[in-house]
Amino acid sequence: MTSWWTDERISNTVNREYIIREIGSKRSQDALHHPLAFGRGLTDDTYLDWILEKGRRCFLILNFIGVPERIFQLIDKSLDDDDLPLSEDALYDLNLFGAKSETLDKKFYRQQFAVLVQDLVPGGHQDFAAEEVVPVEPQNGRKGSISSAGQSSDRVHVKGTLYMRRKIPTSGDNGLDRIHFVMHLKAIQSLKHPHLVSIWSTYTQNDFSYMLLYPSTEITLKQFLNEQPKSFKNLEKQQRRETLLHWTHCIISALKYMHDNGFTHQNIRPSNVTISSNNSIYLTNFAALNALDSVDGDRQTYRTEIYEHAAPENWRRKASIYETAPDKAIHPGGGRTSRRAPESSRRPSTCPSPMFSNQRARSATTTTSSSNSSSNSRPKKTLITTFSPSDRFSPGADPADVFSLCTIILYLTSLLLGYGPKAFASHRSKHNRQAGRGGAPADASFHVNLREVGSWMELLMRDAGAREKKDQKSKGNGGTFWRSVGGVVHSAEAGLRKEPMERHTARELELKVGKYVGRALNHANGPGCGCRCEDADMERARQKAEKGKEKERSVDDFEEESVSWEPKYRLSIPAAPASKAMTTMCNTFIDDRRIGLGVPMMENWPLKA
Repeated sequence: MTSWWTDERISNTVNREYIIREIGSKRSQDALHHPLAFGRGLTDDTYLDWILEKGRRCFLILNFIGVPERIFQLIDKSLDDDDLPLSEDALYDLNLFGAKSETLDKKFYRQQFAVLVQDLVPGGHQDFAAEEVVPVEPQNGRKGSISSAGQSSDRVHVKGTLYMRRKIPTSGDNGLDRIHFVMHLKAIQSLKHPHLVSIWSTYTQNDFSYMLLYPSTEITLKQFLNEQPKSFKNLEKQQRRETLLHWTHCIISALKYMHDNGFTHQNIRPSNVTISSNNSIYLTNFAALNALDSVDGDRQTYRTEIYEHAAPENWRRKASIYETAPDKAIHPGGGRTSRRAPESSRRPSTCPSPMFSNQRARSATTTTSSSNSSSNSRPKKTLITTFSPSDRFSPGADPADVFSLCTIILYLTSLLLGYGPKAFASHRSKHNRQAGRGGAPADASFHVNLREVGSWMELLMRDAGAREKKDQKSKGNGGTFWRSVGGVVHSAEAGLRKEPMERHTARELELKVGKYVGRALNHANGPGCGCRCEDADMERARQKAEKGKEKERSVDDFEEESVSWEPKYRLSIPAAPASKAMTTMCNTFIDDRRIGLGVPMMENWPLKA
């Protein structure tokens, strides 16, 4: 890895011994101790003193190009490090190198930028000239900016730490204003949470601005659900289970932290949840950060995934007749639809568009043009029902974030209980599949299939209850772990209600899930998953207390209030009446007398819409 000539490295390298050794001849070494030619009667400083105080970089450049003795001519012209960088015209006028001036001038001009490295600092911003060296080393080992014009991100090393670097155009018709870019980043750089990808530093060079994000994670949750990495597979079975349960609280804690600080995510989906090589989970690509990035990757995958995990209020059903390809298109869950439209009814199709926030208005135009261009290539023959975004923005994105996050919780708990994403998607879309040779995949979105999502949660809780009983018989440990898994699934129900105002807030959800996870992982110090999730909240509470604001509600207060809590809202997931076996199983781990959270008895769930 490249060692950059930072201030610290230059100070440690260019010392008295180095200068005397590299200056060359004995005559030059003696000249170092002579008083400055232009300082007679004004100062007693010698040439050596001037170099150590003001000219370390100048001496280093001259030594690199093979003429360290020229430092005397440079000092006699009263030049020092503060005069760098020198332009080519200035070097020509100075004529430091005599007959070899043209060749050495070019070498000096290029070499000076190697020692004029501006350090990147946490929370800071630097502007680099086109010739300046940025102290980052791409993971592929090649210097310079991101290689491909269409590539918007790569991984770079800074002082031995790996970061994700994003490139954003700040010139031209589609570029952002640089001042707006810097001001926007200042507002979001304050977000620091152990499970939230945050901006470490930023810089600009040429026509682009760059963000360095930390941590640089390995894979997304979408990839993880389909194939777990070796770092996860190498864990013991119980460790893998505990890690998955632990993650449910980690991501809820990150979202709660964002909401408490006045930010919303607005884009929660498996591709925006990432996992590092040390099995830590992070939320990324939140709206305020993503508003700066105009590249969304695979547009079709992006649009489908947003649609499937969006909250109900972000979409309204609009039945229309569209054309789609007759070729067989397999949905992740394996379903497809095939409903022929009358010949006279067919017309070009458009894909459903996600609801964009005001901050994403820039990319809405790109989305529309993308969908129109893709629709022209679709052959005819299948009638499907699609959805269009709501005509107005929702009053607040907080409930929508909670809904989307709870879909992630169901993915994690499903995997914990041995169910993969394909089985889950197939279950959600089972009533949308039709016989025939149609090409459209069945709709597996959460907001359309709330009934099937409810029955899937029943399945998970039934499975958790069975494993709890098995542990009670074989191990005699009371089945605390599986009881907590069921409790986490039940908590997710409060975030998947159809009406936004009936959903729990991220804070309420974090308190409930944190209690379950803390019990499962045997953390005796209180609720939470036992990692650094709570550190950010504790720091925020301390700052609020110092400012004299209202203190945050404690977990004990929440428990005391919840003990007498009665079911206030009706579940918006229409489902078949719960069976007697299901009611008995739910009572096993939801009974508030055993858990101590005051969660409503499951005889009242699922309830009518």
